[in-house]
Amino acid sequence: MGILLISIILSLFIFKGKIARIIDDHKVVLEVNGEQVTKREYKIRFNTLKENAIQFSSRADILDQVFNGKTYRELLKDELFTILTEELLCLQDARRRNIYLTKQEEEEIKKYIEELKANEEMRSYFNQYLRKIGSDENHFYRDLHKTRIINKLYSSITSKTTVSDSEIVNYYNTNKNQFKKIKIMDIFLKVENEEEDVQKREIANKIVSELKKGEDFEKLVKKYTEDESVGITKGIIDYFRKGEKEAEYGSVFEEEVFKLAVGQVSNIIKTIKGYHIVKVLDEKYMPLDEVKGEIQSKLMKQKKDQVFRLYIENLKKSSKINVYKDRTKDL
Repeated sequence: MGILLISIILSLFIFKGKIARIIDDHKVVLEVNGEQVTKREYKIRFNTLKENAIQFSSRADILDQVFNGKTYRELLKDELFTILTEELLCLQDARRRNIYLTKQEEEEIKKYIEELKANEEMRSYFNQYLRKIGSDENHFYRDLHKTRIINKLYSSITSKTTVSDSEIVNYYNTNKNQFKKIKIMDIFLKVENEEEDVQKREIANKIVSELKKGEDFEKLVKKYTEDESVGITKGIIDYFRKGEKEAEYGSVFEEEVFKLAVGQVSNIIKTIKGYHIVKVLDEKYMPLDEVKGEIQSKLMKQKKDQVFRLYIENLKKSSKINVYKDRTKDL
């Protein structure tokens, strides 16, 4: 009887805990025109933002870092209230405008999920991710469904947006540096481990000293560079635009070399591959005709976003919105 009684008490205690969690999950944390968001929905979305932040920053403690007097956790929670509010406003207005997904569009979402699950490794990762954020496949489907409806709404609201030729020309003339290409000569010292790093840094300092004494840059390329193709390229990296070498050398390399004028030599640049000392040989600007389509797409996106942002702000002004931040303190 004693063992049975203990088992019953333990079961009741566990059951009580589960009930408490269920009640907590069903608390309303946001109301938009009478439509409610539960704490469970908020928690799933917060966990998604949290995981993305950790992966993007490669820092497990990112949520505890302080920015402008608030922890990143607090900033994420505030941002999520904004996201969910605007999402609900858009979905409500989409219904008023009779904007729904077609059967084909719904099938496309289902197909996408099935393709995620088709590969055993990907299926395992997918299920693990859903468990981590407290979600499930049905919830994931609903999120994709909502996103596609909002995309259709965005297209509808911004459909009359245009970009004129004069706007394109003006953008080109006032942002010419975006279309600059440079040609450089590179002295490259390869680094594969910490011991090499010290040695190559010393060599790089020696090269800088020789350059200051008036030594010819091309001669030093032949003498020192460790690029296997130097016999063919002579250390020259032909015309490239900012962004085109980032994947190969990293953003620091581009930031440094694009600061230089023609004929100027850089300081020692440390990259993911080793050390570089660079001389800019020439620069040129891409003609308008070559980048017109790119500028048009960029301006169109900017103008459409502005139109949609104004549309959302107007929805907010005519809506009743209640936020219950205190109910998310424990997240």
